Amino acid sequence: MMELIRLFLKRFLFFLNMMLALYTLLVYQLSYSVSVKHWLGGFLMLSLPLAFAGNVFFIILWAFRKSRRVFISIGILLIGFPLLLRTFTWHSTNEDDKRKAISILCYNLMWCDIESYTMRSDSANAIKLINTATGLDADIKIVQELFNVDYIPQFRMIQKFRRTHPYYTYVHSTPGNDKGQGSIGLAIFSKYPIIRKEEKHWSINHNGLLSADVVIGKDTIRVINIQLRSMGVRVNRVLDAGDDKEKAKKEAKTIYHQLKEGFSDRIIQMIELELWIKNSPYPIILAGDFNEVPYGYTYGRTLKYLKNSFEEKGKGFGFTYHRSPGFLRIDNQFFDDRYFEIKNFKTYSDIPYSDHYPIRGEYILKK
Repeated sequence: MMELIRLFLKRFLFFLNMMLALYTLLVYQLSYSVSVKHWLGGFLMLSLPLAFAGNVFFIILWAFRKSRRVFISIGILLIGFPLLLRTFTWHSTNEDDKRKAISILCYNLMWCDIESYTMRSDSANAIKLINTATGLDADIKIVQELFNVDYIPQFRMIQKFRRTHPYYTYVHSTPGNDKGQGSIGLAIFSKYPIIRKEEKHWSINHNGLLSADVVIGKDTIRVINIQLRSMGVRVNRVLDAGDDKEKAKKEAKTIYHQLKEGFSDRIIQMIELELWIKNSPYPIILAGDFNEVPYGYTYGRTLKYLKNSFEEKGKGFGFTYHRSPGFLRIDNQFFDDRYFEIKNFKTYSDIPYSDHYPIRGEYILKK
């Protein structure tokens, strides 16, 4: 009897392994081809880390049993190695490289935490966030979720940024918002002259596109700031529900619908971004809050045109989302490797004041 149970378990585990292998290959196809414009594909690609973990489990299981079936999952992971490099990478920094580079800082400012400042009368985090954003060194600062009001001295953000970065532009996110007051959203601040801007505002979550043509010496580059539709992942709300199953169920359903709508909207927004990339007359550096994991549609489509800075020069996992779940890399910088060489890239995971970590890249213009 025990022998029959062992045989059944062995065959059942092998069946599960094969189903997982086929599922992982399907997700690979979606992530590599990025040709399926449907929200269901978004959910499948989002599950890739779980597929990786499942294959690692079967490698350990079959290795422990000294079975040749271990090579099934090993082969699957090898096929997905380029996708694994989107998850974890390790590059050394050449301290001897003294070539002059253009430094780009990208930071989602979480509306400068105005909510804590006004609603909770807690100014500490907001002040630290503002001081960090204005104090971090970079030639060009690309920010999302910028909040600026002149009647609160601490939140005169445009004025603060302009002390070191006199040239700037921002998205006019609401009709008549030509004085830069309130929830601005996207902005670019530069130490170098900006000769032209272009903007596109998506009303949902103040998302959009903002480009600035920046003159550096005899060269002109185009910097694009982007924030795509939010993922809507608020796992902490489900956890906060505790034993209230109805509330947890409601929050989980909300997350599902927000993810579904987010996948659909980002596909549409990506079509516009692709046109901006294709039509640019200047070398491009693209940075922002993509609100999507590295296996998703928009990330994969962007890789068709540009290199990802974290993949080329990053270290570790590079997680940029400072909320639950804490294992998401959704903020990115991309560059055109025909014109730029990336020198360094860093994720400031020790700066906790926003719900996103700032990221910084250094780029050398090829002659």
